[in-house]
Amino acid sequence: MKKTLLPFVILCLISILLLKCKNAAKTTDASALTDTSFTINFNPFPPTDLDTGADAKKLSEFAWEEFLALNWRSSFSLNGKRDYPDTTWSYKDTSAAYPDLDVWETYAHRTELRPYSDKMLPFNTPPHYSFGDVLKPASATTSFTLFDNLDENNEIGSCDMYAHVNLYQKQYQVLYEAKVNSEEYNYVLNNYPTKASLLQATINTKHNIDSLHAYYPNSSQIANDNSTCGCPVAAKVICLPCGSGKNTGTMEIKAAWRRLTPKDTASKFFTRNVIYYTKAADGSIIYNNTTYGLIALHIIHKTKNYPDFIFATFEHVDVQRDSMGYVLLDTNGNEYGKLRTPTRDPIRSVTEASTNYVHNKLAHNSIWRNYRLVGVQAKPTNDSTATATNFFLSNYVVESDSTLSHFNGSGIGQPHDHGTNLLYHGKFYSMGGCQGCHGVAQTGLGTDFSFLLDTVGKPVKTPDIGISNNIGKMVRFIRAIKIAQKK
Repeated sequence: MKKTLLPFVILCLISILLLKCKNAAKTTDASALTDTSFTINFNPFPPTDLDTGADAKKLSEFAWEEFLALNWRSSFSLNGKRDYPDTTWSYKDTSAAYPDLDVWETYAHRTELRPYSDKMLPFNTPPHYSFGDVLKPASATTSFTLFDNLDENNEIGSCDMYAHVNLYQKQYQVLYEAKVNSEEYNYVLNNYPTKASLLQATINTKHNIDSLHAYYPNSSQIANDNSTCGCPVAAKVICLPCGSGKNTGTMEIKAAWRRLTPKDTASKFFTRNVIYYTKAADGSIIYNNTTYGLIALHIIHKTKNYPDFIFATFEHVDVQRDSMGYVLLDTNGNEYGKLRTPTRDPIRSVTEASTNYVHNKLAHNSIWRNYRLVGVQAKPTNDSTATATNFFLSNYVVESDSTLSHFNGSGIGQPHDHGTNLLYHGKFYSMGGCQGCHGVAQTGLGTDFSFLLDTVGKPVKTPDIGISNNIGKMVRFIRAIKIAQKK
């Protein structure tokens, strides 16, 4: 009997060992998903730079430290300061799922940075929005001084995005807002506060990039790795501040929002009372207030070691389960074709691990346990096969169609021609994803990676109020870049 059982016992032991080895292999492959060796600080101020050659783990740590600092409670109600944290608050405060006002919300809106009045105000001035059209309130109690002003309704003129299209078709459109921090705002205010002065600076920058492969004509700086940081004011070029030491450097954000549906669990979303726009029967533009939920947040950050910006993007964990759909826009900004399902490259395991690490450190009721890091880009490369670089970094609800989600082109009109699109350390690269697309603003428009500092439809005359019959944003960018290339 014992002899009969022996082979069976041996077989069982072998099976158990094989299973353990298999599970060990799985654990090794997915170890990052539970890795606790991250160093992610919960600080009220964002990191200012990180070492050159940072790997995916270091970049993820940097991105999360930015995100946590930007979502710190703002001090605005205490001292009237925008882009400044309430240092008496911390994430240990469990009295609410999130603060009443976050730091990034107090960044300057694009129409504060580029007012239609052409008169910039001091950064700490309370919210003030300047359009060319006369806007009317929906009611006597409607506010036009809320910090979240959703004046964009499409993805750079490429497509419109909707939520829960399986149930509601196009009833719940995604809206957007773009903002800049105090360092970028004050740089523009102190150097190029008018449309004319800013335009001339972009022309100068574009000319120098084309002829010198640098932002300004100084031979000793052209060979310098950081020739796009600390440019002399006399050069009259767009050279945004770089983070280093105690200086944060330039930061821009783009936030995507949507109205919640009856099927949504509101407690899972960071929500705010926002401004959005509609058109009345007589053609007048109405500003409205209602509650929207945040579904994505882009953060771009210029630092001394990464002068071509670090691009980090976050999204709500449910976006891929919320039946998102997009519709392409034609040259007039009108929708055409059917609803399509967005795609993006998979999130890397180390990125998921960083999200799990932060989620485990947050209080059980923190709203940010419902948001995840999608990826980070930093150092440009020409290698589109280098998946470790997040070459095609995009966000599920901010770059939804193939034009943006797999951008790797020389311009908005040539999104996939693999042409050069950015300048880095005196050389041109054909970068993909967010960084490559913003690179077009650098090399094509002379705005140092910012789509907020060009003159393409800016200052903004009319907030987005639905599908427009005017020439679309993307067409305006294509035309502007073609004109610039001919000069």
